[in-house]
Amino acid sequence: MKLRLPYLLCSLIILLASGVRAQPAAPPATGTLTGRVLDDKAPAEFTNILLIATADSAVVKLELADAAGSFYFTEVPAATYFIRTTGIGYGQQDHPVFTLAAGQEMTLPTYQLNASGTDLETIEVTARKPFLEQKAGMLVVNVDQSITGQGGTVIDMLRKVPGIVIAGNRIQMAGKSGLTILIDGRPTKYMDIQSLLRDMPADNIKSIEVISQPGAQYDAEGSGGVINLVLKKNSLLGTNGSVYVGGGYGQRAKYRTGAQLSHRAGKLNLTGGASYNRNSWVEGLDLVRRFEDRTYVQTNRDFGLPNSYSLRGGADYDLTEQQRIGLNARYNWGQSPRSANNATEVVDPETGNLLESFVTSAERTRPWTSLNLDAFYRIKLDTSGQEINFDASYNRFTRDGRVELKTIGSAFPDRVNLEPSGADIVSGQVDYKKPLSTALVFKAGAKASMAELDNELLARFTENGEMVVDQNLSNRFLYDENIKAVYASLGWEQGELGANFGLRFEDTRMEGYNVTLDSFNNRNFSQLFPSLSFNAPAFGPIGVSVAYSYRIERPSYYDLNPFVSYLDPLTFEKGNPFLRPELIHSGQFSLTYEKQPFFNLSYDFTSDVIADVTEQDAATGVAFQNTVNLDRYVRYGGSLFFPLDFIAKPISGYGGFMLYYNDYTSDYLGSQLDQDQWSFTAFFQVNAKLPGDWKGEVSGWYQGKGIDGIIRTDPLYGVSAGVEKDFFDDRLNFILSGDGIIQKFFTGTIRYQEQNLDVRSIWEAPVVSMKLTYKFGNRFLKKNEGRRSAASEERGRLND
Repeated sequence: MKLRLPYLLCSLIILLASGVRAQPAAPPATGTLTGRVLDDKAPAEFTNILLIATADSAVVKLELADAAGSFYFTEVPAATYFIRTTGIGYGQQDHPVFTLAAGQEMTLPTYQLNASGTDLETIEVTARKPFLEQKAGMLVVNVDQSITGQGGTVIDMLRKVPGIVIAGNRIQMAGKSGLTILIDGRPTKYMDIQSLLRDMPADNIKSIEVISQPGAQYDAEGSGGVINLVLKKNSLLGTNGSVYVGGGYGQRAKYRTGAQLSHRAGKLNLTGGASYNRNSWVEGLDLVRRFEDRTYVQTNRDFGLPNSYSLRGGADYDLTEQQRIGLNARYNWGQSPRSANNATEVVDPETGNLLESFVTSAERTRPWTSLNLDAFYRIKLDTSGQEINFDASYNRFTRDGRVELKTIGSAFPDRVNLEPSGADIVSGQVDYKKPLSTALVFKAGAKASMAELDNELLARFTENGEMVVDQNLSNRFLYDENIKAVYASLGWEQGELGANFGLRFEDTRMEGYNVTLDSFNNRNFSQLFPSLSFNAPAFGPIGVSVAYSYRIERPSYYDLNPFVSYLDPLTFEKGNPFLRPELIHSGQFSLTYEKQPFFNLSYDFTSDVIADVTEQDAATGVAFQNTVNLDRYVRYGGSLFFPLDFIAKPISGYGGFMLYYNDYTSDYLGSQLDQDQWSFTAFFQVNAKLPGDWKGEVSGWYQGKGIDGIIRTDPLYGVSAGVEKDFFDDRLNFILSGDGIIQKFFTGTIRYQEQNLDVRSIWEAPVVSMKLTYKFGNRFLKKNEGRRSAASEERGRLND
């Protein structure tokens, strides 16, 4: 019965949507609205007029005020609404709520708009969004509004998210790993995400969405939170473009350049762009591994010289006022050569005498490609807000790695590993929305995805002066994953009261095939994932909200891959093909101020938590990192956000604290693991208007002691700063930033059973970056032309 459920519900959604269009039902009772907007006594021409339903804050209709300031809406369903006006020189203003009856022809009162003082000879949309925006169920970090981090990669942008700490390959949110990273809502777990984030320029990112309590419409994937990277899209009217050049220096030089061009007119919107990025980097890993009779002191320095290229293009077209289709394509490729040196000293722990030493060099080349194709079709089924969306995507990722290891000072053999790999991911999704009344909204959808991955390891080593095949390591691993999902949710909002209940069903089929050993590892499971939320007023502007969700974290392909990757002859990492998915119960209580959360309490209970651990062999001195399931992980605590605008008028920004208790318990390596730790995180960002129209920014973060599986971590922190200025009527933008100008690196310890390890991870800091951007096109027009262009641009954003 479970296997039939996705197909039945998917069919029900399509039939429901089709039935609404096909049945000869009477047209809905509608009315008309007329009104006018003024700036004092003059018409507020070309102002955007948004008709918004109070039930779900959805934009029902859009119009542009004419030269007399008048606007007119027809075929408006009977409901309760309010008018929102936006425009250059006026900002955004919400006007009083009103109720339209069936068949009523209503004339609204004349709206007087408050001018913001903008009166420019040339007009460009320069209003800056707030760096942090709280929207329904998510925190939106508008990183394109940040000065620092712009000269780097996506890794640098992720460091701008409150509570995120990145140390080497570890990405944590308030001390917790297991973040699920999406790009425009698409999963990345099948990709080499570390290389992708390190090579992708920060210029591509518009915003980062932090989704703490995802609803039923989202994939149930994600235990440590969901991070969605939203790529930049065009919303400018006419033909516009920009070119940029940038560079930076830490321990290695970095530089990049790119251009983008867009054309938006009438029903058609075209975009295109190209970029080149050479983001050289330096990382280090220091290990001290202690045994009774010897201690290994290892110092590793890794130097990367990646070159990446990107081409992107897209088109969307309005078939009618109710229908839109679109296609977007991105192709990225590059080389990621790395050169590492690892020096190992074996010393006597009592006398400190050197027993042995050797140096291993590793040369890695990794050409890669990434292709993303996305298509969509949107249709508004009627004027009540009923709509259906279809999305389809194809993604292909390839990598052709080669690793050469040579050891001097010891008898360890040289090694050459060839590591070709490829991934193909296809997915399709349909989403349906229907308002059942002015207060009740029903949503449903279905999704299917298929992933096929092929990874091969051709291992060779020296024997008697010749390279021979290593039969123990050479392998080929095939992995297929098929996920089918359906969901339904019901949202209710009446005044300041609101509730949402959702249910998602996912059926997963996973098959891992070890070609060399001719062995299969199959995992099949089906699960229901409920989610619910409720919000209500408390007193004055203070409100409360509660939320609960049940989620899953499936092991990534790279965690399942059993291949071995060497740091040196005695240290390596490998995957675990027998990993189980982890399951998470998550609850949250929030206090809100004017519907914006500022204080949160949360509790998470995770079973079969996926964790990175280390193991050692005392006889050989070999140590390796592996990924395992630990029995239980409990996490609870809270966070507090606060604005910094009260300091002085030219200063704005935010600050915040997080305090969480983390507790791991498990039967691991024949003993009982029981480790716990309170973890404190603090962060801030201060923006200031400086003399001469300069803008300044200072940001910083602090992560206290923490725990992740069996490793305990010490405090670490960082501070960045930057300045920005526009020249030549805002056509030229200049950014100068210093990231990590104050930096405490990652250190940790492992004390479990016979393991006694100290770990230190370092990265390139400080890094000074510069970026120059020149903009051109229809965005630079004279007053009224610019106001009309800016208004149409805003309408484009809202339609998107």
